[in-house]
Amino acid sequence: MDLPDLAAYQARIGVAGALAPTRATLDRLILGHARTLAFGNIEVLAGGVPALDLASLQAKLLREQRGGHCYEHNGLFMACLRALGFSVAPLEARVRLGIPAEVATPRTHLALRVTIDGQDWLADVGFGGTAPLAALALASRGVQEVPLGRYRFVDADDGLLLQAASPEGFVDAYCIAPGVPRPIDFELGNWWVATQPKAFLKSNLQLGRAVPEGRLTLFNRNLALRRAPELAPETRVLQTRAEFAAVIADRFGIPIRPHELDAVMTTVQRQSPL
Repeated sequence: MDLPDLAAYQARIGVAGALAPTRATLDRLILGHARTLAFGNIEVLAGGVPALDLASLQAKLLREQRGGHCYEHNGLFMACLRALGFSVAPLEARVRLGIPAEVATPRTHLALRVTIDGQDWLADVGFGGTAPLAALALASRGVQEVPLGRYRFVDADDGLLLQAASPEGFVDAYCIAPGVPRPIDFELGNWWVATQPKAFLKSNLQLGRAVPEGRLTLFNRNLALRRAPELAPETRVLQTRAEFAAVIADRFGIPIRPHELDAVMTTVQRQSPL
C-alpha cells in the first residue's frame, strides 16, 4: 500500500507535531482539512474524471490546491488517518440534501467510519458546506453539537440517515448504506458523477469551505456564508466572469485555469441565466 506524505498533509492543513490516533486528533484533522482544502467540482465541469490514486490526490489537493469532491477528499483523508494509526473503514451513502423524499438517488457519496477505543465515529471532509466539522458518534441518536453545526442520526429503512440543522429545522444530508464498499465502488461512483449529464456534480457549480466567519458555499451564481445553523445565510449573486474568478481564487483558495473558468461560466449561464 502506498503511504501518504504526512508531513506535506499536516503542513498543508496547519496541524503540526506528532499525532496520536485519538478523538482529539481526529477532530483537529477534520477542522484543519475543512478550513484549508476546498470542496469543488471544477475539474468535473471542465470534462475531467478525477483520478483517485494516492499520488494524484496528493498532487491535486496538496500541491496544486485545486479542490475536489468526496471521493478525493475522503480518499486522501482515509489514507492519512490509516498512516497515523487510526482504524478506518469507508462508508457509502445516498445523497439526500435538497432532494425530494420520493426521488431515489444512487450511492455516490464516500464518508468514513473511524473506530477509537471501541467507539465508531463518522468522519467526513467531503460533503461541501454541510460536512460536520468534527467527528460524530455513529451510535448516538441525539443531537450532536460541533463547530458551526448540529447533526443527528435517524434510523431509516435503507440505512442510517444523517440530518443537519438548518433555519427550517433538521434536513436530510445523506443516508449511509449498510455494508463495506470496495475501491471499485468508488471508481464507479466517481465516474458516474463526473460523466452522467444529469448528475448534480456534472450539471452545477458547487464549492464549499470552512472560513473563520462560518461556512462558505457557492452554488452556481449564489455565494452564501452561514455563520450558524439556525441563521439564514448571507447571500450574494455573482454575475460576471471576473467576479467568479476572484471569488474562486480568493475566497475558496482554488487556482483556476482559463479553460476551467470557461466551463464554470457555461454551467452557471445554463443553470442561472441573467
